[in-house]
Amino acid sequence: MLRIILVAVLVMTLQLSVSAQDNQKAQLVQKLYDLSQDVSGGKITPVRGGTKQKPLGVYLGTKDDVEFRSGYKKVEPKTQCEWAFDLQQFIIKSGGGWDNFQKYLKENPPDTSPTGLLNSSINSYAGGKDTRDAFDRAHVPYDKQAAFADKWWKENSHAYSTSVVPPKDWWIHDAVLDGNNLWMRYDLLNDKGSSDYAMWSDSELAKLLKKQ
Repeated sequence: MLRIILVAVLVMTLQLSVSAQDNQKAQLVQKLYDLSQDVSGGKITPVRGGTKQKPLGVYLGTKDDVEFRSGYKKVEPKTQCEWAFDLQQFIIKSGGGWDNFQKYLKENPPDTSPTGLLNSSINSYAGGKDTRDAFDRAHVPYDKQAAFADKWWKENSHAYSTSVVPPKDWWIHDAVLDGNNLWMRYDLLNDKGSSDYAMWSDSELAKLLKKQ
């Protein structure tokens, strides 16, 4: 009898935990949605577009800026926001994201000596990845995010799973960029609105724009 009671309590606890997680996700998705629809407020359009004059895309003011051209741009905004949330959770679990970046910085402060800066410059130029560098450690590679995107959209979009032209990789590229861009803009406008965060997020988007 005691065992049955304990199992019942465990099941109830798990149900409450799942319910709390679902509620948290719903609240954040709604906030992302509200931001994504605020095209007249000037909070999201500078970096994401979403108007006739500036179509949906990623705009950092560089030559790598892109306007989305795949079927992703026609997806319901609420689904785009659910995608952005799930992508962010995947990035965090993979060791990426701002909070992990901050943790890595504390673990290995950057070497600002002439030798350290030279080694970092050489390594970056050679395309290498420094396992101690916070920027490298907190960056989840494009290919890994793209693989997650392919799985997610196959499960959540009939239009994606049946698309042939344009290729699925166009959709994936748009989705990865937008999921990161939307989430980062939300963070920047809320509790992470610092110049350091802006620098880090721009660095992340610049890498993803180049499929790194």
